[in-house]
Amino acid sequence: MKQLSRRTVLKGVGATIALPWLEAMAPAKSLLPRNWNSADDLTGPKRLAFMYTPNGVIGQNWFPTPGQERGFELPTSLQPLANLRDEITIISGLNRTFVSGEPHSQAASCWLTSALPTEREDGMTAINRTLDQMIAYQVGKETPFRSLELSCNSFTDNMEPKIFDAISWYGVGNDAKAENDPRKVFARLFGKADHIKRGVLDTVLSQTQSLRVGLGQNDRRKLDEYMNSVRSIETRLEKQAANRNEMKPVAMKIPEKIPANRGEYIRMMGDLMILALQTDQTRIATLMVGPERWETPQLYDDVFEKPVNHHEMTHDDAFDEMVAKIDRFHVQQFAYLVERMQAQHEGERTLLDNCFFVLGSGLGDGNSHSYKQLPMIIAGSGGRKLDNGRHITCPKGTPLANLWLSLAHEMGLKMDRFADSDGPLKEFVS
Repeated sequence: MKQLSRRTVLKGVGATIALPWLEAMAPAKSLLPRNWNSADDLTGPKRLAFMYTPNGVIGQNWFPTPGQERGFELPTSLQPLANLRDEITIISGLNRTFVSGEPHSQAASCWLTSALPTEREDGMTAINRTLDQMIAYQVGKETPFRSLELSCNSFTDNMEPKIFDAISWYGVGNDAKAENDPRKVFARLFGKADHIKRGVLDTVLSQTQSLRVGLGQNDRRKLDEYMNSVRSIETRLEKQAANRNEMKPVAMKIPEKIPANRGEYIRMMGDLMILALQTDQTRIATLMVGPERWETPQLYDDVFEKPVNHHEMTHDDAFDEMVAKIDRFHVQQFAYLVERMQAQHEGERTLLDNCFFVLGSGLGDGNSHSYKQLPMIIAGSGGRKLDNGRHITCPKGTPLANLWLSLAHEMGLKMDRFADSDGPLKEFVS
């Protein structure tokens, strides 16, 4: 079996395809130390990804019974994760400190911030770098892109400032510009900027066939699966463009080249994120499902018959059941992406095994704008470091920053404190 470099790529006219982790990329056993007794060097690197949902959640439909660490019943909003319960950790009892100002502006922009609450005097500015960018600065040196920032904001009538629509920040007032057009993300990852008129796989077909000859059976299967994933996204993008003129109008403005189907849009952006992580083009990614507070109605496919205003409904108890359905809708998209990560094998592990994939919101309850009891789920175990299948109930008053400090440690950063943390989560690592 041929030996491949981890940085092996396939190049065609206007396209470059990075490869996923293959067994042929593992170091030859003859080159390993005599006392080597671990599978760690034969697996992919550790990754960290965040998926953000706006406006909080309906807590009674989200959090399991307090104190039940294992064997708990999944609430209705989390039912889409039923087949993945051994791959997730649900955390309750995490809080943030609210400072004077507009509550939604702090929810997203300060979710991952490294600022102390006392530093956000106006409540509107993310001070210092966010956690993802701090980690990206360290681990991103080994990848083509230090980080990848994605957004599922499809609105063209944006009436709110950027502070409601960014979770990743390089520093004060300097957000990491999230890309919301899947075709542009595809072009960025594969260097194909001609709107998918000719598939990227077509440009590297001969190289792919030559590469397969020297690979083992498992690697050939994995290469085929990966190429099929790329082809699937190309096909979905082509179909979206073809169907654009046939779509019925809805009560919102959607720019060209962005899927009108909300679930398809989120899944497509998530699939692109997974391709980037799978091929080690980046190890740090953020996916923002939607902005905070924006009032334009959205159509949640297969949930409601017409577009609804998520933010407005969170402020009327009569709509709690409908808001809970939106929470469940978001969890369904998260579950889809978790399953996609689980299907990508990396040596003796999977992409999910080698990743911390965090789902959460910057508000606990959207009606009261509460910063307590923040919804937080982690899928994956970061190199089998996290003992999943649990519901962790944190002590009263535990800062969210304790979780961020724990993740920073797991990603290799040496720090005693992160923002207003008072220590890492003791329950976090097994």
